[in-house]
Amino acid sequence: MSGSLFESLVRNSMTLITDIDQSESMVVHEGDMFARAETSEDPKFKLEINDKDVILEELEELMRYPRLRTVKMLYLDENSFEDAGVEKLADTAALHKLNTLSLAGNKLTAKGMRALAASPHLKNLRALFLQHNQLGPEAMQALAESETLANLNFLYLKANPLGPEGAAELARSPHLRQLTELYLDRARIGNQGLQALCESDIMRTVEKLTLPHNDLDEVAIDLLAESDCLPNLVTIDLYRNRISLSTGQRLKQSPKLKRFKFLQLD
Repeated sequence: MSGSLFESLVRNSMTLITDIDQSESMVVHEGDMFARAETSEDPKFKLEINDKDVILEELEELMRYPRLRTVKMLYLDENSFEDAGVEKLADTAALHKLNTLSLAGNKLTAKGMRALAASPHLKNLRALFLQHNQLGPEAMQALAESETLANLNFLYLKANPLGPEGAAELARSPHLRQLTELYLDRARIGNQGLQALCESDIMRTVEKLTLPHNDLDEVAIDLLAESDCLPNLVTIDLYRNRISLSTGQRLKQSPKLKRFKFLQLD
């Protein structure tokens, strides 16, 4: 893709995140909104370039884009820049106020995860989407040990090969203490990985936990029901595991799951 075409793609992929005070007049001029957003101290735009086969050279060009500092939410799913592109992104100072980052389906490995974890510019991230990559135990160790990513509220790790070891690495994190939503669908964690999480302080703030397709059985219900680390759990998804509905209902009777309300099973 030529430079001019890529710049046009970027420009046309930016949308303004509107946050209109209902107490104000509803007569809003679009031009005025964009002008204020461009000069605001806080980023106001969402940039979404998914499945465009963005290669490393184009990613480098994007990281030099003057308006990048105005981006609050950045979605770059299903592209072709892989770990090398993530290293460039992690080294981009213009992203220091980025709130949401999505890198799904980019063949990322532990190398890319280490770059994100060590970045001095991503400390304001609150939501991180990393589904459908190649992130295993080594990547989870980097994530768990990262002070940069300590403020995450939302972590989406669906369809990564964490395994029990990866779940255990995540569980050992001394920094993740603000997670409210954790998505581990198809992460291959099994009962052993779930036990590590159920004994972890990273789970104390979690309100939503999704665990479909993780080869869990009815032992998982005991682990969850008896955990002292899930006082804020409201919703859990256990779809496509080896757990009966009657067994799953025991979660609602657990005195330790004081906020629990919603259970998803087959």
